[in-house]
Amino acid sequence: MADLLESLRGYISPDLISRTSRELGESEPATAKAFGGIIPAVLGGLVSRTSEPGVMSSIYNMIRGSDRGMLSSLSNTVPGAPGSTSPVGNQFLSQIFGNNIDGVNSALSNFAGIKSTSVSAILGYIAPLVLGFLGKKTHDDELDEAGLSSYLSSQKSSIMSALPPGLVSVLGLSGLGGAAAAAASHIERPKPAAAAATERVHHTPEEPRKKTNWLWPLLAIAALLLLIFGLRNCNDDAENVTTEPTTTTVPLATTEEPMESRRSDVDFTEREIPGGVVLNIPPDGIESKLVAFIEDDNKVPDKTSWFSFDRLHFETGSARIQPESQEQIDNIVKILQAYPQVNIKIGGYTDNVGQPASNLKLSQSRAEAVRDAIQKQGIAANRLEAEGYGEQHPVADNATEEGRAQNRRIDVLVTKK
Repeated sequence: MADLLESLRGYISPDLISRTSRELGESEPATAKAFGGIIPAVLGGLVSRTSEPGVMSSIYNMIRGSDRGMLSSLSNTVPGAPGSTSPVGNQFLSQIFGNNIDGVNSALSNFAGIKSTSVSAILGYIAPLVLGFLGKKTHDDELDEAGLSSYLSSQKSSIMSALPPGLVSVLGLSGLGGAAAAAASHIERPKPAAAAATERVHHTPEEPRKKTNWLWPLLAIAALLLLIFGLRNCNDDAENVTTEPTTTTVPLATTEEPMESRRSDVDFTEREIPGGVVLNIPPDGIESKLVAFIEDDNKVPDKTSWFSFDRLHFETGSARIQPESQEQIDNIVKILQAYPQVNIKIGGYTDNVGQPASNLKLSQSRAEAVRDAIQKQGIAANRLEAEGYGEQHPVADNATEEGRAQNRRIDVLVTKK
């Protein structure tokens, strides 16, 4: 059965994201992230209503009676522009979110880092999109109310896994059950160690209180001794403090994740390229290195001058590019547009964990996904190549997590300039 979430994501093109960001005055990465969170939020709200027959009946009638031309009409506008919302869309949002609409808006605003008014505009655009898509599906597949509820329930796992942090509780989805719901609920609200310890104490049978009064003086003395000893150790530690910086390594969630740069301290600078285009990029990022190579007459294309993406992210174990990667892909597109004589090759790589054949397949799929994302923005197919190399050509030691992280990457090679 087709994945509902992926089908709807297919309507959100890079061009729509770009035009929406200009219309709303938001950055493209934040706008892309907002779309990535709002679609599963709307679907999550819809799924939460499948257990309420009365409400679901009203929603079904709304979906069934929706204008089949909604999908085509939405292609002519963007969120925030006239005609991007409809009364039935607003009614639909009211039905699925109820009194939680403000909480949903606030959670999505915090998630994407955009204004709440921008969230409202995108919600108003997505609601008719979902209505139109499901309206078409109920007609094509002849789904009655029970059939639609069953279809939505079958999509619950993928929807739950895509919900932004905080939305599970806001939408009241934590009680839906299932492994995905349990996992999402656990991830979003991890219990502090102190709280966990409190629970363990709570479930431990209480000892009878009689005959324990003698214990309190002893405990008070022990606490005083520990306090004195702790203060002495603190003073000793203070004398031994050095100014040498420390580094904390955060392990990636899976051995299949590509190398990712999530540094918040990266400085971005403006770099002008032909055509009057100004890129806002890190001085040591792939864009800067690529432009420098292209503009250096002494540099000629070869088989060794590869440049690694540093802000490109995939969903775990798949070739699905995450929305926050769009900014860097857009920059590569702008560079190729500014230098029309340049051709490139996209290379995909993994670490050596897992089966070599599976690693090779994943690396090929990811390289092709990046190539296709660039081609969709108007770059001719004959200027782009994509090849996966699996665990071949490591750039670091696979014996360490840091090395494996570096080996999971997507690179670019200039093949013509």
